[in-house]
Amino acid sequence: MNNIGGCEEEILVKSIYYPAGVSVKKTKIIEFVKPILGFSSLKQYCILNVNKEKNLPFFILQSIEKEELCFIVADPNYFFKDYAAQITEEEKEAINLSDKNDVILFVIVTIFKDLRLSTVNLKGPIIINTKNNKAIQTVLNNELYSVKQKLPIVK
Repeated sequence: MNNIGGCEEEILVKSIYYPAGVSVKKTKIIEFVKPILGFSSLKQYCILNVNKEKNLPFFILQSIEKEELCFIVADPNYFFKDYAAQITEEEKEAINLSDKNDVILFVIVTIFKDLRLSTVNLKGPIIINTKNNKAIQTVLNNELYSVKQKLPIVK
């Protein structure tokens, strides 16, 4: 689609969760200015719903460049009310962040069939500037946070 008549350009994003693909507006594509650790060649992602029918606190961070690659992510404050990520000046500059209200913060979730075994990486949050969709994964120097923090899920 092109931008005729005010219609935004869209791309079809395929995922293991959406094999037929999902239309995503090009303006919603997130660009990692520093790639996710371990995935240096992949810089473009989008956020997809895990399940549109259920109001779940999880989302899919889907690679645009490699349909097999996605991460389950969540807002850390949904599970950990006191969670706070300190963003360095260098990181703010890298994603052109000037207002903290323009930030979406996600943590990567590792989900197991037994949900009580699921963990989140509180040490390496993903920071997205909502004004320009630039993102970065930071590594926090905080001993209180773990890369495999158990999710506080009760059966």
